[in-house]
Amino acid sequence: MEVLEYFSGQGKIYLGKRLPSGLPGPLAWVGDALMEFGFTPNETKFKENWTGQRGDALKLPGETEANLQITFLQFNRDNFVIATRGAVVTQGVTPVVGREISATLPVVGDVLLLNAFGVSSVTIEDSTSGTPKTLTPDVNYRLDAKAGQIEIIDLTSGGPFVGAFKASFTPSAVEFVKMMSGSGDEYWVRFVGINTVPGALYPHVTADFYRWSPPPSETMSLIQDGQSRLEAPLAGSLLADATKTASDDFGFFGRMTVQA
Repeated sequence: MEVLEYFSGQGKIYLGKRLPSGLPGPLAWVGDALMEFGFTPNETKFKENWTGQRGDALKLPGETEANLQITFLQFNRDNFVIATRGAVVTQGVTPVVGREISATLPVVGDVLLLNAFGVSSVTIEDSTSGTPKTLTPDVNYRLDAKAGQIEIIDLTSGGPFVGAFKASFTPSAVEFVKMMSGSGDEYWVRFVGINTVPGALYPHVTADFYRWSPPPSETMSLIQDGQSRLEAPLAGSLLADATKTASDDFGFFGRMTVQA
């Protein structure tokens, strides 16, 4: 008789872009995450019309739908790219001179964007005719260099000032993600895990899924009472892999092994 075991799984999920050859590129661990998968076979039913019961008389098998759902529990750039179907851009570092950040004279409390991240050597000038006046940091404005923005805190000291306000600064080589700008890549998904049931005879579990096509996340929380994380599941289709056959070592959708 085959040994029956309980199963309580944990493990690591790895993702890599699927190559045209049907094999994966380099895989990366997504961090702490949850995963589920399943198959939904569709069938067409024909009912009989003579018994008065309208019972099923024939079932014809149809297509099979396969889905895999991953819930990212950790926030990092690569997971954010997948969840937003984004594209990674590295910001240029060419110094910016005289970028207009306010067309008119702002008021105290206004936040003005520099339209760059990770800035340094920031200078803010007004448009006084002849010789523009330079605003003083931590007197006239407060700088958030990481976010690339200033907050106006006083317009009396050193004034009066004249709009427009212009900024000069040096951006750093910051990477950012342009959301909904990617190509909708297909991913090879690998699970390498263990059965945590004490005394399990087959504790080692490995599974591969060849073509996972996730949609963008429907919801994402950036402000939470507790740990902020990409906790919305990405339920994407598992597509049949035409580079493989039902009779080879892979099969169309995936494969899994349990080992001692």
